[in-house]
Amino acid sequence: MKVGIVGAGAMGSIYGALMTDSGHEVWMFDKWQAHVDAMRTNGLTVEGASGNRTVAINATTEAREAGPCGVVIVATKGHDTDAAVAAARAMIGPDTAVLSLQNGLGNVEKIQGLLGDHPGGVLAGIAGGFGASMVGPGHAHHNGMQAINIAEAAGGLTDRLEIVREVWTSSGFTCNTYEDIWPVVWSKLNANIAVSACSSLFGLRTGQVKTNPHAWELSKACVLETSAVAAAKGIKLLYDDPVQWVSDFIDQMPDARPSMYQDVIAGRRSEIDTIHGGVVAEGQKLGIPTPTCAFMVTAVRALQEKALQLSDACSHG
Repeated sequence: MKVGIVGAGAMGSIYGALMTDSGHEVWMFDKWQAHVDAMRTNGLTVEGASGNRTVAINATTEAREAGPCGVVIVATKGHDTDAAVAAARAMIGPDTAVLSLQNGLGNVEKIQGLLGDHPGGVLAGIAGGFGASMVGPGHAHHNGMQAINIAEAAGGLTDRLEIVREVWTSSGFTCNTYEDIWPVVWSKLNANIAVSACSSLFGLRTGQVKTNPHAWELSKACVLETSAVAAAKGIKLLYDDPVQWVSDFIDQMPDARPSMYQDVIAGRRSEIDTIHGGVVAEGQKLGIPTPTCAFMVTAVRALQEKALQLSDACSHG
């Protein structure tokens, strides 16, 4: 299968390396020139739970170089979705299945809005238990490799969904298909909700969030608010006790640094608006209070602004 990956960050790099290693024609599309250059020159190196490998891979900043693909996986940050999908339009043909595999809320709707009545359709997905990070250009690492969960955004089981699942399973991933993805999305959202902001604000690894009683109280409050919003939307989570599930999840990767934390310390814009902010927005629609999540949005935005101000000061110093 010809696969396009839009957003060749840590997660996209893992997908691309394993799919290429399994014989698929993969095109990595990203605006990060140094990363693209490194992949072109030295290949893509991925280390960690899937083993260590370096693969020769197609990488480009120009979607026209890749051309239409059978499957396009959107793996960007939520705030980059609009620009990335627009820039990657040449990779999306009339029969291309477009899969959003992103954190947070609202990404599928953005892609649907950009593509309109795209006959290839939009799939929704969520990755669980990878704990991925970039070591440097052309080099990614991951701590786990739990599962890829996918569904038709419109619901139902289709032949196309099975074809996309086969791309994943043939590449060594555990891939589950669902008639309705939203219970999976909201269930996984609690993992991000529990650790992302707390790790970012207090400089903690995931396990340290749980062992710090004050951070853990904030974490649990966010998880309970998120679960309340899901219930108000009529979404049944995949577990009965969200706090216990989050606790068990953290125990699986206690040394991981969430991507939000990595973004904040690097002075990049984080996904706070699509993760905690997404919960706040849904809560406002439904009349469900989410004060702790709202606090986290403001606090992480303040950190981001601080990093921007320091960067400006250094550049003008």
